[in-house]
Amino acid sequence: MEGHYASPIYMISQQTKAILTKDSAYYRSLILETGRKKHSVYRPEQIIDHSCVLYGSTLEGRRKSVRKMLNVNSKVPVPVIPEKGVYMLPTSSSKKKDNVWLSYYHIKAVEQRDDRTYVTFYDGTGLYVNASLQSFDQQDKRTSQIIAKMNRSFFFGDNAFPWNPY
Repeated sequence: MEGHYASPIYMISQQTKAILTKDSAYYRSLILETGRKKHSVYRPEQIIDHSCVLYGSTLEGRRKSVRKMLNVNSKVPVPVIPEKGVYMLPTSSSKKKDNVWLSYYHIKAVEQRDDRTYVTFYDGTGLYVNASLQSFDQQDKRTSQIIAKMNRSFFFGDNAFPWNPY
């Protein structure tokens, strides 16, 4: 049987720790999960978009929503599967090859090592990213803000503050 078989697009899950751009002749992404690594022929943004679509939106739709909620335009964190706590944050512009998408709840600690930032995951593994500690802290805070804003009604109900017209 002849023909071209499309490779399935990786589905982001609660096991996904990070997605890195891979610049090889064939693979476009390296995916780090708890306990294993995977390679994909798709770019990180294609993987994130595919997973967003399966959960009711697109990558651009999620970005647009977050931009509006946080009033930011660059390095926008993405609530990929918010109902399962899967929020991905970029370490730099998604156009840069050294950008890494990190899953917020897998990050245990970050520390400055020379001119790079080392991210430690809860499973004991770690990863260097090309971002300053200050820049990484900003991304962490943006993601925290999105989580808080998206879960407000869960904690307080839709009409918890009736005196607020917004």
